[in-house]
Amino acid sequence: MSTFRISSRMRRNSPAGSFRLLAALLFTGTMAPALAEGIEPPTKGQTVYVPIYSEIRHGNVASSGKSDSTLMSVLVSVRNTDPSNPIRVVAAPYYNTDGVLIRNSVQTPRVIAPFGTFELFVELRENAGGSGANYAIKWDAATPVSPPTIEALHSKFQAGYSVAFISRGRAISEP
Repeated sequence: MSTFRISSRMRRNSPAGSFRLLAALLFTGTMAPALAEGIEPPTKGQTVYVPIYSEIRHGNVASSGKSDSTLMSVLVSVRNTDPSNPIRVVAAPYYNTDGVLIRNSVQTPRVIAPFGTFELFVELRENAGGSGANYAIKWDAATPVSPPTIEALHSKFQAGYSVAFISRGRAISEP
């Protein structure tokens, strides 16, 4: 159990000072968790950078100067978090480690219903992306909406060991 002490200096403050203290405590108690989770204001669109690790390096560097590497499959999930309005994924260019465009994975806009999900998949056998691959997913909406959650689930499952982790997208621009 924590205790809160008001210093003698705070007790001597005017009623306005007490109100400011109370407001600050209420803001901290109710808004801090929301701010910590990164709740974004509604918007009509964004370009979201999503790191993709289609290949991960591990182990030691050999005499050849290279380390071991493992290819990963990646499921990119674009989740519409708005309960009332659809969004559109307009483009999903996929870039390799050197920033060279490999392909646009969305040739025509795809509508995602409220609370719906759109998925992209990078196969395990694909090695064109490398350890620094990424998507720059562009989406839009007719009205301001809650921005989607965009994550990439990386995985490799085989006898002896399994690897799985998530990378999260972050908005890099708005229209």
